[in-house]
Amino acid sequence: MDAPKEYTHKYFLTAGECNAQQQMPITLIAQRVIEVATEHANILGVGYADLIKSNVGWVLSRLSIEMTRYPKMNEEYSLTTWIEGFNRLYSERNMEVQDGKGETIGYVRSIWVAIDMETRRPSDLTSISWLAETISDRPCPIAKQSRLMPVNAEEATLSAQHRFKVSDIDFNRHVNSVRYMDAFLNQWDLEHFDNNNIARFEIQYLRETYFGDKAHIITKCTENIAETEILVNETANCRAKIEFTSKN
Repeated sequence: MDAPKEYTHKYFLTAGECNAQQQMPITLIAQRVIEVATEHANILGVGYADLIKSNVGWVLSRLSIEMTRYPKMNEEYSLTTWIEGFNRLYSERNMEVQDGKGETIGYVRSIWVAIDMETRRPSDLTSISWLAETISDRPCPIAKQSRLMPVNAEEATLSAQHRFKVSDIDFNRHVNSVRYMDAFLNQWDLEHFDNNNIARFEIQYLRETYFGDKAHIITKCTENIAETEILVNETANCRAKIEFTSKN
C-alpha cells in the first residue's frame, strides 16, 4: 500500500475560537486531534466510511496533550500525525503541534479502539493486515499515558454536579469526547486560568455516557496536579489528570 505515514493539517486561529485568555483552548486542540486523525485514517483507507461497511468504528480511548505554549489569536499553527503502533485491540497515534514559524509547541499521544457498532465491544484489528505498513518510526518525546486512579471522595477538594444535555451528544448518540474535558475544566473559575496554563492534560474514557445522565464530578488537587473523575450512578465513566503551570 502506498500511503503517507505522516499527515499535516495547517490552521489559523480566529478570534471566535479563542478562550478568555485570547489563546487556543485545550479543548480545541482535542477537537483538532480528532479531526486530523480522521483525515489521516480516511487517506489510509481505515476511516469511518471504510470501516462502517463491516459495522466497525473508531473510538477515542485515551488522550494526552502536553503543551509548552498555546497558539494566540490570529496565529497560524499545524498538527502533524503518525501511527506509532497497533495491536489486536487498539492503535497508538501521535501528533506534533507547531506554530506558524515551524517551532514545536506541543505533542499529543492518543489511543484509538476499533469497536463493533452493535455490540460496542472491541473489534480485532489484525484483520486489517496492511495496517502495519502505516507505522512510522518517528519518535514522540512526551511520556505515555499514566495509570489514572480513582479519586477518594473523602479527599476531594472540588465537587460538582453536571447533567449532560443535547449539545453534549455526538453522532454516535453518546457524550462527545471533548464535552468531558469541558465538564472537568468548568470546575475552576476564570481567574484560575488567567493565572495558570495547562501543561499536560490526560484523559481516559471508561464508559459511554448518554443524554440526560446526571454526573458527579470529584477532584483532588495537590499543588499543581488535579486528579478528577466523572461518576454516573457512582460508577466512573471518565478520569483525567491535569497539570497546571503558573503564568507568573
